[in-house]
Amino acid sequence: MAEPRKTVFVSYAHKDRKWADELVKFLAPWIRDKRLDLWDDSRIEPGDDWRKEIKKSLEEATVAVLLVTQNFLASEFISKYELPLLLGRAQKKQVRIAWLAVGYSTFEATELGQFQAVNDPKRPLDTMPNPIRNEAWVDIAKKIANAVTIGTFATGLQIVDETTESIAAAVEKRPERVDRTFGVQANYEPSQDQISFSGQQETITAEDLERLPDQDREFIADLEDSLKRNYQRWKAVRKELGDAGGALDSEVEKQLNRIAKLICRDLNSILDFLQKMHKAQLEDHYGRYRYICEKLSQA
Repeated sequence: MAEPRKTVFVSYAHKDRKWADELVKFLAPWIRDKRLDLWDDSRIEPGDDWRKEIKKSLEEATVAVLLVTQNFLASEFISKYELPLLLGRAQKKQVRIAWLAVGYSTFEATELGQFQAVNDPKRPLDTMPNPIRNEAWVDIAKKIANAVTIGTFATGLQIVDETTESIAAAVEKRPERVDRTFGVQANYEPSQDQISFSGQQETITAEDLERLPDQDREFIADLEDSLKRNYQRWKAVRKELGDAGGALDSEVEKQLNRIAKLICRDLNSILDFLQKMHKAQLEDHYGRYRYICEKLSQA
């Protein structure tokens, strides 16, 4: 399997390190299968620029897990550095904030009050006997893994949306339209762990993806990685074309078509997932792009 793409950033007070270790333990199956990549500051090597490493991981994270105690809220570094960056990205729908009530705290007096906790703040983890706490951890781990999966699938759909006009233009041998808006477009809503679609009532939720077989959910991460990689190749070729004055010679056209066919291969896999989730309206919408890809394959 490919290297993990989706980072889960863990924010915690150093006095609460044991809770970060517990989180790692319960997320171990997903980490081992490389369906997610959990990052905390224990991964900073001696001599590294620790602020730079933390900032990079904050900006790459799909899900941010906050281990909230009063120690957490009292941390100057967390409150003045980590939280503002995470909350700013959350407002832009770039990261899912998943905070855990580890101990009783005054979280309601902070901006965390606007986010729903993954577990019940009235029954924080440190108040539970071990068997019940382990049961809670199992539920928490599943919710975090599901949040990563829905974020991954959303990225794949967004890449498909962004490349559709380019692929259609290549098939129809015409310039790309400046206005790329169209009737249905994927909108990721991290706080609700779902994808909505403009112009449609249909949604895709974490529960929808959880119903897929394990091998399908594992493949989604590889699918998104492939889409991202080929999309970056597509943009690089088009940039070179623009830098060269826009001359579309036959070799560049062949190169773009080869990349577009790879993107189409992944698009067809996404349509297969929509079929398995019984999302008929979305299947019809994205079916238009399957038709475009079929035309491209015949070119």
